Amino acid sequence: MNYSTFDINNFFIKKDSTLPELKYPLIQQLREQYDITDDMLENVAVTFSMIEADSGLYRIANVAASLVINNDREKYPDEEKYTLVYRFKLPQTSKAGRYLANFTIDFLGEYCGKITLPIDGQINIIISDGITKTTVI
Repeated sequence: MNYSTFDINNFFIKKDSTLPELKYPLIQQLREQYDITDDMLENVAVTFSMIEADSGLYRIANVAASLVINNDREKYPDEEKYTLVYRFKLPQTSKAGRYLANFTIDFLGEYCGKITLPIDGQINIIISDGITKTTVI
């Protein structure tokens, strides 16, 4: 996916759905700006949080997320090397509305510290009413 034409700060998902996964790329420019090296990303804990935009109440608070590493840059040249990923669970999308979210990377071991992404705000998540309700069997 070419992120230069993709708005990574807006995400849309249907009510009562678990897909698509929310993906937030760690673009090279951001890693350079904050001196995040490959070594630092070898030992991290990634969490995801989401609040209701109107009330400010947490819908999801510091739940484990993933750091996906694209090691096959020849096959997927448009993909960033590192992408933060969160897959919603059914109860988390049961209420339609607008939400604000972010990822937090905790650097463990030799490199202590944390960074919250996006740096300049929040990810705007819209959970929209769907026509059908799906159940995973």
